[in-house]
Amino acid sequence: MDPLMRLAPLALLLPLVACATPREACLRAAGSELATLDRLIVETQATLERGYALRREPYSATVLEFCVGGGRSVWGGGLGLRYCPEVETRYREVPVAIDPAAERRKLAELRARREAEARRASAAAQACPG
Repeated sequence: MDPLMRLAPLALLLPLVACATPREACLRAAGSELATLDRLIVETQATLERGYALRREPYSATVLEFCVGGGRSVWGGGLGLRYCPEVETRYREVPVAIDPAAERRKLAELRARREAEARRASAAAQACPG
């Protein structure tokens, strides 16, 4: 793939990022770690309630798509439609055994880190221009 084509989606997002005010950008930066900790806490709680963790595992799947050319058409020649097998990577969630005691310790550590991070984020948010 052309390197410029890889940058095209980023170029489309650039105006959206530029629309954020300095205060909004500051608040988002101040609360980003807190949001990550909240997500990890919810994930760990769900794992404990379920009794097992979920791991994303890649697998290959063959998909049939229509391709143009290389077949026979009713008009003669080498143009036509045919099926082309394409291999793509997909993901599935696989259950994984957990150590409930270790998950509870992890949850307690995350909650403690969240408390400290909440104090830091609050102070950082109050220091944002406004």
